[in-house]
Formats: sequence, structure tokens, C-alpha cells
Amino acid sequence: MTQRNRSQKDDFKKHLPDPEELARELASAESIDDFYGKDGIFARLFSETIEQMLEAELTEELGYNRYEAEGRNSGNSRNGHYTRKMRTSGGDAQIKVPRDRNGEFQSELLKKNSNEIEEKVIAMYATLAPHCKCR
Repeated sequence: MTQRNRSQKDDFKKHLPDPEELARELASAESIDDFYGKDGIFARLFSETIEQMLEAELTEELGYNRYEAEGRNSGNSRNGHYTRKMRTSGGDAQIKVPRDRNGEFQSELLKKNSNEIEEKVIAMYATLAPHCKCR
């Protein structure tokens, strides 16, 4: 395994939910709504994944990671979040979308009238999760 592949795998692992925490949540579920409901486990995982992807997209656009010194006085920086509803097959999900100071950030992930995002997230987990040794 090359250093780059190892780095990508480690980067992916740090964005996965903690396996012990996930196991506790799954064990505490008492009904199907605890899994698939509006505030269920999968809805929260989906929202967290989308938010992390949006943060990564903003980082790419700004050209520096969060809290890095090179971002100071760069002319554009992070400027909080706004809440947005996202329609999914499990119902509407609330997500926090990051914004930049200049108001120029337009996410490719959240293009208007795009219903592909849910399929992309599921495909990403399906592709990468088998390679993760989280057990």
C-alpha cells in the first residue's frame, strides 16, 4: 500500500462515526422510527456526512484548512453556517451549510433541484466502508 493510499484511508476513517458510539445507538433503538425516523440514527448520519462534505468543499475553495494561519488576512474566510432543509427518501433533513465571508461559496453538492446527493453518499459508504477495519 502506498503512502498516499494509506493517508486517504486514514482520512476517511476519521470522518466515520465512532463504532462504539454507533453500536450503543443501534442497541438503544426500540422501534423502526429510531432507525429511519425524522430524527433517527440514519438521518443523523446522513446529515453529518453531508455537513462534513460541505466543509471539505469550502476548504478546497478557500485553499486552506480551518484555523490555519495562512487563512488570516487572505481576503476570504469562513463565516459561520446557515441551516437548510434537504429532502431525502427518509423525509426532510436539516443540515448546516458553511458560508464564506465574501458570499461566493456555491456548493456543487447542493445544486438546486438535484436529487443525486443521497445516492452519492450511499455509494460512497458502500465503496469505502468495506475497506475500513472498524471492528
